[in-house]
Amino acid sequence: KNVSNNVGNKEMQKRNQKLQRKISLIILTDFCCWIPLILICVLHFTRVLELPKLYPFFSTLILPINSVINPLLYDTTVGDLLSKICARTRRKLNAEETDKPT
Repeated sequence: KNVSNNVGNKEMQKRNQKLQRKISLIILTDFCCWIPLILICVLHFTRVLELPKLYPFFSTLILPINSVINPLLYDTTVGDLLSKICARTRRKLNAEETDKPT
């Protein structure tokens, strides 16, 4: 019974690690898209910088990109697909490295 518990615990740990990476990635992408805009707004509000020309850039380019990325990050099938693509690419690169003459 201990063996089956260990296997179950390892599977649960893998799922938890995968979920933790996914949540971290969601937070990171939100942070990268929103913090620059927030900083510009604060600097504008405190009259340190006048950057009203950047507002359209953020509202038409950066924030919509974030809106497109978020559903992809939330969807497990896309994440699994990207993981498989990355793993395949890594294997291919490693194979090319070992095939190089020294």
